[in-house]
Amino acid sequence: MRDQSLISELFTSFREVNQSFYHSMQRAGHHLGVTPIQLLVLKTLRERPQMSLSELAECLFVGPSTASGIVERMVKAKLVTRERPENDRRSISLRLTPEGEGLWVKIDERRKMMLAPLNELGEEDLNDLLRIHGRIVQILHKAREENKDE
Repeated sequence: MRDQSLISELFTSFREVNQSFYHSMQRAGHHLGVTPIQLLVLKTLRERPQMSLSELAECLFVGPSTASGIVERMVKAKLVTRERPENDRRSISLRLTPEGEGLWVKIDERRKMMLAPLNELGEEDLNDLLRIHGRIVQILHKAREENKDE
C-alpha cells in the first residue's frame, strides 16, 4: 500500500484548489449579486436549456429541495423561468431568461479574466491534469458504487 501521507497531501491540494476556484467564482459573481451556486445554475442552464429540476440538482450535487430553493430565488430575480413542455404537461423545464443570459455573459467574461493566469501552466500540463483528474473521478466513482450497500 502506498504512503498514506501522499494521498493525504493530494486531498489537501484538491481542497486548496477547490477553495481557490470557489473564491474566484464568488468574486466573479459578487459585484453582480450572484452567489457561487447561482453562478453554477446560470452556467448549467446556459449549456443545457430546458433541464428538469431533478437533472439540475444532479448536476449541482445537491438535493432536489435545495435545488428548488435556489431556482425559486432565481425565478423571483427574473433570471430563470419554469416552463411546461408541450409534450409532457406534468414536467417542468428550466431555462434562462434574457436577463439571466445577459448576466451569465457578464460574469463569464469576468470569470475568464480571473482564471487567465492558469494559462501559465501550458497546454500539456493542463491536459495532463485533466487526464489525471478524470482517472481520479473514475476510481472514486467505482469505489462508491462498490461500497453502496455499506
